[in-house]
Amino acid sequence: MEFVNTSFEVSKTERENLKSTVDEIQINNGEIVTHLDDIRRNLNHLTERHLDLQTRSMRENLVFSELKMETTVDFHRAHRFGKETEFRDKKDGRLIKTRPIVCRFKNFKDREIVRTSAKELKGTHYGIQEQFPKEINDKRKMLWPYFKQAREDKKKAYLKRDKLFIDGNEFILPDDDEMETNDDKRKNETQSTRPKTTPHREPQRQTQRSHIAPRRGRRH
Repeated sequence: MEFVNTSFEVSKTERENLKSTVDEIQINNGEIVTHLDDIRRNLNHLTERHLDLQTRSMRENLVFSELKMETTVDFHRAHRFGKETEFRDKKDGRLIKTRPIVCRFKNFKDREIVRTSAKELKGTHYGIQEQFPKEINDKRKMLWPYFKQAREDKKKAYLKRDKLFIDGNEFILPDDDEMETNDDKRKNETQSTRPKTTPHREPQRQTQRSHIAPRRGRRH
């Protein structure tokens, strides 16, 4: 009997020790979680500041696309970047190689004069657009279909950096589920901050086949 009582007391003591250890681990874990949350907030803040500084440094920049690549190019504070593309010259049919050119203006007003004149290039190979960091460009690509739809609905809409404003109110992107639902309606929309002529033939052929197949079945 004495042995049983002794064993019981030992087990009770061990359980209490284990409980104390578990409580201590939980406290430490809570402190770690809090510390990680602080680090995450600081990282997000630093990322936002970094993007803001990048954007500010590009404030006087404009990107010119589809300009012919000459043997000798002489620019002041300008350089080519990005992937090389080709297009066929409408006049003589020559295949022309091109890469975008980013130019930094000394005066922001001069930049705006050139940027607002970009509409005159509609229907040509040439294009002018603002330069943004990749993260902001990605956000603008996601907002573009909603911007275009708002314009088609005769609403006042404009993009400012990575934000879309419609009739004076900031537009908030829907969650992932809603975006998946809307994706079918907008799959033929361009995904560029400045839309280029991009053929969407493959999705159209798939849609046509899906409707043609049942009609052949009914004929037989």
